[in-house]
Amino acid sequence: MPRRIAMIDVAVVVGISIVYLSLELFHIPKRWSFLAAGLALAAYVVYLVRRRPHSWQELGFRRDNLATGLVPVGLFTLLVGAGVVALAAKQHRLVWQPTILSLLALYPVWALAQQFAFQGLLHRGLTVLIRSPLLQVLITAAAFASVHLGNSTLLALTFVGGIIWSLLYRRWPNLWLLAGSHSVLAALAYPLLLQDAPLSRL
Repeated sequence: MPRRIAMIDVAVVVGISIVYLSLELFHIPKRWSFLAAGLALAAYVVYLVRRRPHSWQELGFRRDNLATGLVPVGLFTLLVGAGVVALAAKQHRLVWQPTILSLLALYPVWALAQQFAFQGLLHRGLTVLIRSPLLQVLITAAAFASVHLGNSTLLALTFVGGIIWSLLYRRWPNLWLLAGSHSVLAALAYPLLLQDAPLSRL
C-alpha cells in the first residue's frame, strides 16, 4: 500500500474519532454522535469504492480464512465471555438479561464499522507508516480505547480488547470474525460488568 493512501486512511480514522469524542464530551445524545461518525465513515467508503485504493479482501472482508481464524478468535471470545459471566455471578448479578439479546441483535453493524475503521484502515495504515509492530498494535488499541472515554473500566477493557483484536487481525485478517467477537463481548460486558444499557441513550 502506498504511503499516501496509508496516511489518508489514518487521517480519516483519527478525524472521525476526534469528531465523535468531541460530541461525546459535549454530551450530545449518542444517536447523533453515532450518526455523525457513521455518515463520515460511509462517505469514505464511497470514496474507497470509487477510487479503489484497496481491495475489500485486503481490508479483511474475506471468507478464505474464516475456518482458520474461527478457532483462535472464537477461543478468545469464549474465554473472555466466560470470565465476564463468572465475574458477574460472583458479584451476585443476574447473568442473563434481556439487554444482552437486544445488543446481540443490533451491535454487529456498529462493531463491524469499528473494526473496519480501527483494524482495516488505521492498523493497516500504521503497518506502512511505522516500522515497529509493537507500536502499530499499541497505537491501534489506544485509538480504539480513546473513543470510549468517560468510563475507566470500559477504557481499560477496550484497550486490552484492542490489543488482542489487533494481534488476531495481523495473523487472521478477517473483519467478520472480529466484529462477531466484538459484538458478543460488548453484549455481555455492558449489562454484566458495566451495568449499563447503551441502547437507552439512543
